[in-house]
Amino acid sequence: MELCIGTTILAARRTKGLTQESLANLVGVSSAAVSKWETGASYPDITLLPPIARALGITVDTLLDFHAAPSNEELHTISEQLRTIFDEQGFSAGQQAAESVLREYPSSGQLKVILGGMYFHFLSSALLHAENPKQESETLIARCLALFEQGEAQSETENEKLGARLLRINALTMLGRYDEAEVLIDTLPNQHPVDADTLRLNLRLAQNRLDEAEQLARKRLMIHVHEALGALMNLTTAARRQKNFPAAHHYLDAYRSIDELFYLDRSNGLLIGLMLAQDEGDIDCALDLLAQYIDARLAYTLDYRKNPFFAGVQTHVPTKNEVIEANRLTLRSLEEDPQYESLRNDPRFQTALDRLHAYLTPDA
Repeated sequence: MELCIGTTILAARRTKGLTQESLANLVGVSSAAVSKWETGASYPDITLLPPIARALGITVDTLLDFHAAPSNEELHTISEQLRTIFDEQGFSAGQQAAESVLREYPSSGQLKVILGGMYFHFLSSALLHAENPKQESETLIARCLALFEQGEAQSETENEKLGARLLRINALTMLGRYDEAEVLIDTLPNQHPVDADTLRLNLRLAQNRLDEAEQLARKRLMIHVHEALGALMNLTTAARRQKNFPAAHHYLDAYRSIDELFYLDRSNGLLIGLMLAQDEGDIDCALDLLAQYIDARLAYTLDYRKNPFFAGVQTHVPTKNEVIEANRLTLRSLEEDPQYESLRNDPRFQTALDRLHAYLTPDA
């Protein structure tokens, strides 16, 4: 990283009303040495940093332009720059850039949580090109866990610490370290029945600030809809594993109804239905759902900017590259995952995969 110490010396010297010669006399060097510092031709010896700072009336941290942690604005800029690298240059380049930023700000807990979350977000891209996806997944999730642990320890606010702890619980669960996850869950505070956004929404309505109220209501709706979908998915999974197929269909029908009502992506509901049909031994139904699932993946965007319920509240719209990487991982899963073994001998299975192949390799 290039130091801007010369520019800092020049600006501080002029503010202080000092000439190069007078600064040189104060710190015991030649005026030529000061000139080289200010033009970037050389850096001061490390032992001269305290006397230079004292002579200029600044701290050594200011002289070196040192910041223990980036500002919120800088965090946003860093996040967007790294997201672009991950998206356009691939996971390896993104990880290298992220680790470089971490070395620059080793004590920023908030940055560590953000970057650990970014690794999670682009995990599918890393696994797509890995020779051993299972081992690579465990290695990267362990890295995320370490970042979340450090992030919680170094974060400055209780909200930041809580967010990091929630991410730690997810990572521990993914790694199969269930007892540790359980211990952390027991440390979570009881949530207040009404959150700040709900209170603020009621206040904005009372103030007749309707545009703000509308956006807050859309935000709350999106959160609650996805919470409901997650709960229904979990109920379906539990019922499937218990072989309680009528209950599984009941939960799945509710899941699909919410998808349809709120104009959401259909692919998850179709995939759950496909797996349920396999559990029941209905291969024809499973293959029909597979064809519909491929249709949904080909139409997949997760772009809700024009959604009548959620317009204006989506924080990140997946890029074209992210969508392609997600579909490549879908294809790899269909080709290699043992759970689809019962379908692979049917020509309809390969026909469905060929359509996804054609989408991913249009010039082939």
